[in-house]
Amino acid sequence: MCELLDAISYVLLGTGRGHQLLTGVMAVPITVRACFFTKYWPQSLILGTQLPSICTMFLSFERIMAVSKPAFYKRMCTQNFKYILCGMVPVWGVLTLLAAGASVIGVDGDRVVGTRHCAIITSTSRWYATFHFTFIVLAYVIAFFSTLIVWATRRNLTKSKYGSQDDKLGMILAMSGTSIVLLASPAVVMLTIRWDITEWGDIEVAVTYAMPGFLSVVNTIIAFRFRKELRAQFYHLLGIKTIHHKPEQSMFTRTTLTSRRHTTVHHIS
Repeated sequence: MCELLDAISYVLLGTGRGHQLLTGVMAVPITVRACFFTKYWPQSLILGTQLPSICTMFLSFERIMAVSKPAFYKRMCTQNFKYILCGMVPVWGVLTLLAAGASVIGVDGDRVVGTRHCAIITSTSRWYATFHFTFIVLAYVIAFFSTLIVWATRRNLTKSKYGSQDDKLGMILAMSGTSIVLLASPAVVMLTIRWDITEWGDIEVAVTYAMPGFLSVVNTIIAFRFRKELRAQFYHLLGIKTIHHKPEQSMFTRTTLTSRRHTTVHHIS
């Protein structure tokens, strides 16, 4: 749902800026406060990028807990606890919008910008824009390293017992790594502009701003590469016959099956 909200935010962004361009007011100066409170796409941009990030951070912490402290994870991460985490996502959305709105009430809101693009850096204060772009990159950095911890732990546990690992963790690592690169580039460009460190041309800004869209394409390609069942479903949709593979087994399934085999051999002996 958060990814869907992100997609909608870019539709609203294009609609809003397109209307400004067609009505000939794009180049009319506007204050930062007016950008945030009179335009409808800065808020959706904030939610569309931050909410998937907060979900990613929740999943990362759960992943680390499940591997490092499985007994505590079993007691703590019940279904009700997961419902609470899901409920915290819209709460985060409300709080972050309140913080963004409060950031333009003071002197920062009086700053005049030359166009009505009303990006996040020209719709919020400097400190909030810095927090926003740092937060979304940090979320995927945490996701990458949490998956790396799981991968390293599983490698030590399964190297001698179960042979090679399945590709699902490799897929998550690849997605997290590309997310860091593709989301860090617009963050760097936006923050260096906001802090007056360097100037970027319209082409560079447009390309880096489109990186989250490229991320969806790249993640789809990565998933298609690593997930056999996804490829099978795609070929089935096209009417192409494929060789049927056995369902992929997770580490936990393999552990259970191996335990049963050992038990059976023990009884036979």
